[in-house]
Amino acid sequence: MDWSTLTGSSTTSGAIARWLNKSDLSSGPSGDADLILQEATGWIYARLRHWQMLTAPISGTMVAGGTGDRIAVPTDMLEPDFLMIAGVVGGTFYQQELRQRQPNEIYRAWSYDGSGNRVQQQPMLYSFNQSYIQLDSVPDFAYPYVQTYYQQPAPLGGNNLTNFLTTFYPRLVRTTCMMMGAEYVKENAQGSYDRTYWAQQAQIELEAAQAQSGRARRGAVGSAIIGEVALAGYGGW
Repeated sequence: MDWSTLTGSSTTSGAIARWLNKSDLSSGPSGDADLILQEATGWIYARLRHWQMLTAPISGTMVAGGTGDRIAVPTDMLEPDFLMIAGVVGGTFYQQELRQRQPNEIYRAWSYDGSGNRVQQQPMLYSFNQSYIQLDSVPDFAYPYVQTYYQQPAPLGGNNLTNFLTTFYPRLVRTTCMMMGAEYVKENAQGSYDRTYWAQQAQIELEAAQAQSGRARRGAVGSAIIGEVALAGYGGW
């Protein structure tokens, strides 16, 4: 399974047009089949948090003072995963995982001096919005940090024929394309293979892929924070 096959004409084995039995479904870049495929993969990416979507650790350096309490959100970030201060500043080694909290909790944690200026100190918490990973404190030093996040995969197309979905989860791609395709050709509630059927099948495949990712990470140990008490436990999905 790849982009060329999926967006091919109805005479192409495995094409969306062939599965929908719609010979008038336009093929190729920006065609009807391509539109269906992009909506299908978008539906998957909005719901799936698979280990194959996790970035490797990305290094950066915070800015001391001023607006240094903001780290730009990567343009391909779906969801943050991990943020930690780690490195040497002025001869001292720092290592501190930053905990994610609700945005309003971060704003309420801001502290000020007698002149109304933000107090500069080592950040401990963060939240995020459409523009920034927002820290609870203005850094007093240029702390090195590492972060990981769930990354929006590059769109399938003529220069990117496959990805981990088409390689490992072709059934998930197929059922989601058929769900979107049934909606596109207005075949809703018309027989055994209407949009409701394909929506159910897509959800089953999505949950299976998520469960497989969870098993792959079964060795991870997580913790649930309840108030100020950390309860150690199993870290699967």
